[in-house]
Amino acid sequence: MRFEINFDESPGYVYIRTDGEASVRGFDKLLTEIVDSPNWKTGTKQLVDHRKLIFQKLTSSDIRKVKDIVKKNSKKLGNGRCAFVVNDTLGFGLARMYEIIGGKDIHQEVGVFYTIDEAVEWIKT
Repeated sequence: MRFEINFDESPGYVYIRTDGEASVRGFDKLLTEIVDSPNWKTGTKQLVDHRKLIFQKLTSSDIRKVKDIVKKNSKKLGNGRCAFVVNDTLGFGLARMYEIIGGKDIHQEVGVFYTIDEAVEWIKT
């Protein structure tokens, strides 16, 4: 799993783009890199572009592990809004599963979208 973190839109939000095969280890590395970045400010909104991420091998157990990784970093993350952009119903369903199993308790709000424009509009409100 590869990712890029772009703070150019800060303080509005941080833009994160992922691609490749999704993995628990990849999400752990991503979250660690975000919160350890000197550019990160607790509570910053996140726009996470997962349109090129391959979710097919993730299990419900993996989603719970990802939620636990986010929870482990929750004090540094803060409770900013988080918008996920996905390209198919599988990605949409997994993002909603993340929200239902506890993501909504970590982020102020979670939104799932099919386009960047919708996500940007939502995250800026």
